[in-house]
Amino acid sequence: MQKRILILGATGRTGQIAVELALAKGYAVTALVRNPDKIKFKSDSLEVIKGLPTNIEDLRKAMKGCDAVISLLSALSDKESFSIKKIIPPHTLKKSIGNALQVMREYGVKRILTLSSIGAGNSFEYAPWFMKMIIKLTNFKIVFADHNAQESLIQNSGLDWTIARPVGLNENENIGELVVNYSKTPKPFKMSRKQLAKFFIDDVDSEIFRGKTPILSEI
Repeated sequence: MQKRILILGATGRTGQIAVELALAKGYAVTALVRNPDKIKFKSDSLEVIKGLPTNIEDLRKAMKGCDAVISLLSALSDKESFSIKKIIPPHTLKKSIGNALQVMREYGVKRILTLSSIGAGNSFEYAPWFMKMIIKLTNFKIVFADHNAQESLIQNSGLDWTIARPVGLNENENIGELVVNYSKTPKPFKMSRKQLAKFFIDDVDSEIFRGKTPILSEI
């Protein structure tokens, strides 16, 4: 029977690639999105549901029949993240992941893979100096507080989880070699979104990174 993946953040730059790769690998995909018109491709194996992961009823609708969850959500837009203007933290990741974990328990779904970032949790010491400065001076401090909150929820969920912590992302089509570590600052400090999306889809049924927080980069 075809395994179905719920992808959150499916209209984002990484999410769109992940949906395409998942379908190509033979998975069925459910995408819970704010704007279905942003999903540009069609497939009999793709179900698009309009809604928000911060709304638990939308998640209950979207997660029916799913075997795994991939969250590629962002805490803030790029514009909001780099701004120095104070805003009220929306806690998008904390709310969305909290809802997702609750519905997973209700439905008996065990597997969740989540996008975080180098600099989150115990990887802060491996973030380069310029990244730490950006976090200190801009709304990236809100982004990383949200990353830390979602990581804590997931790590204490008792579910079957993987938290990916990539470095700076780019739009390169030609991907290189994936590099994984847990205790150093990657050099070069870069990774393509295509490589990141591939990591998530390849890892759905893999045992390698279960219960782990790999720092991801590319050479």
